[in-house]
Order: sequence, then structure tokens, then C-alpha cells
Amino acid sequence: MIALVGPYYPAVGGVQVYMTYTARELLSLGFEVTVVSYRGSEARWGERVIEAPNLRIRGLRGVSFILGATSILRREKPDLIISHYATISGISGLLSGLNYFSVFHGSELRLPKALSKIAASRSRAVICVSNWLRERLESYGIGVDAVIPGGIESELFASLPPKEVVRERLGLEGNVILSVGSLVRAKGFDLIPEVAKIVNSKLRARFLIIGSGPEEESIRRRAREEGVEDLVILLGRKSYEETAIYYRAADLLLHPARYEGYGLTALESLAAGTPVVATDTGGIKDAVMDGVDGFIVVRDAKAIAERVIHLLEDDNLREEMGRKGRERALKRSWKKVTQEYIDLMRKKVPEIFQ
Repeated sequence: MIALVGPYYPAVGGVQVYMTYTARELLSLGFEVTVVSYRGSEARWGERVIEAPNLRIRGLRGVSFILGATSILRREKPDLIISHYATISGISGLLSGLNYFSVFHGSELRLPKALSKIAASRSRAVICVSNWLRERLESYGIGVDAVIPGGIESELFASLPPKEVVRERLGLEGNVILSVGSLVRAKGFDLIPEVAKIVNSKLRARFLIIGSGPEEESIRRRAREEGVEDLVILLGRKSYEETAIYYRAADLLLHPARYEGYGLTALESLAAGTPVVATDTGGIKDAVMDGVDGFIVVRDAKAIAERVIHLLEDDNLREEMGRKGRERALKRSWKKVTQEYIDLMRKKVPEIFQ
């Protein structure tokens, strides 16, 4: 049995998507999969999901999850634990006394360095999702065994209808810029209203935001202050499948993050044939090839707006970038991601295959 520990379906976010689709692929390979996650998590593919008791109190949620998950893991005794969000789930793996992998997604680095080192200390393998993150972990003195970025649902993205078809279906006209992610400070969506104002001083464009979170009202307020409340439209949460349609319909994805461990939404956008304008932070360069399938810029509203306008005004460049990005991104399937885990498992814990 393999236990996946961390946030899970139907919660939204890069880590949740990563866990959910690798669970499916492991099941398809014949593994028994148990997910240990937070309250409200649900099975999607026939996997077993166990909710770890945790207190929804600031400062205590992580500690209570560690204790609850550790108790479950000791009881279930999986052959291997794959711990996502390593400073929380990885410590559960450590305390269980069982074989575990620690998977770092980036947000762990905002916690004390000692927690990352503790989580990785007895891990059979340390994995991270970008080369930038590997460099950061190695600067902590943590050896990284593999860089395994996230992937995309290749069958879904490869079968998306033509852009004009999905735009008509969604009732979208004119220039459309999309942003996708949790509405938290790290994602940087508070900069979008200022970018929208600058862009719309040159040409008309609507900015759609898919996601939910604590920054929602702040973004709405900034849009009102910039006078673009009718052009910055918050759509709330959408399913993975619905979001893929919006990626396809958009002219470009805007990803103005302050901090990013990898940038899975950028890869998803490219898989839909839609180029990306992203800020130069964290591991985004593993997801976007600057000047090839998108632009990576400093986090400045004017600099971002210039690249957005450039792409909106140059249809040929936008289509070429979208084509190149799609060709590359569609190769990064969840099947491929999971095979990289299997290869590492054969190397680090060969006994589970006997």
C-alpha cells in the first residue's frame, strides 16, 4: 500500500491536483492507494481516503494534522508514504517510523528552515517540483534525489475544441486575459487591477480570475479604486475540466505571483495552447520558456502590461508561442510524472516491489 499525505480533492490548488492525479495513475498501475488528508477530502478514483483530525485554529492546524496523520499511518502501516507539503506531512512520515518520501512544493520555505531539515532527515528520498527549489533546499544542506514537476491531464487538454468554439460557448468576445489560482497574497493577483488599467489605456481587454480565497475583497476594492471593476471579473472556483476550457478560450494567462514553487497553472495554460506572461519568481522558469512560449518579467505593473499589450497586438507571435507551448506541455502527462516516482521507488525502496 502507498499512502499519500497532504491536501486532496475536492480542494483546489497545485498540490491538490498533483496528489489527485498521481493517485489515479498509481491505482491504474495496480497499487493500493490510501490518502491521508484534511477534513472534507473525498475519494475520486476508488482510492481510500482517511481524514486526519485537525483543529481549524490558526497556529494549531498543522500540529494537530501532524499528530492525527501520524496516528493513522502507524495504524495503517503502508509500504511507502509520499508526503506532500513536506514540513507538515513529512514530519508525520518521520514520526510514523515507516518508509517515506518528502515532496517539497515551495511554500515550505516560508516556514523555519529547521522544519524542512527535520522533515527530510530520515526520508528515503527528497523530491521537489522545480530546479529553483532544489537549489534552495541544497543551500539548507538538504540533498535532493529528484526534481519531479507536476503535469497535465493530457487527454483532456489534447481534446479541447478550437479556441473560437469555446469562446462562443462561454460568450467571450474581444481580448481576454485569464489568471488562475488561490486568491492569496503569494499569487499576487492584487496587481491585476493596476495592470488592467494600463492595458485598457491602450486597448480594451477583460481580465478574468478563477479562484477563491481571502484576498477576494481586496482585489475587488483595488479594481474599484483603479476604475476597472467592470473589466476585472472574479469567476470564483471552477472544476479542473471547466478551467481547462477557460485556458483554451483566453488570449493569454497572466501569472503575477510574488512567490511560486513551480507554476502548474502556467503549464496547464500552455497545454491549452495559450501563452503566459509571468513574473520572475521561484520555479516559474521550469514551467515557462521565456521568449518561446511566454514572457517572464519583473513584478511591476507597467512591465507586465507592456508584455500583455505586445502579445495582444501580435496575433502571429501569440499563436506561435501557444503552439510551441502546447507541444511541450502535452508531453508532461500525469502518467509520465508518476513513472518518475516509480523509477525512484525502484531505486530507493525496491523491497515494496518484491
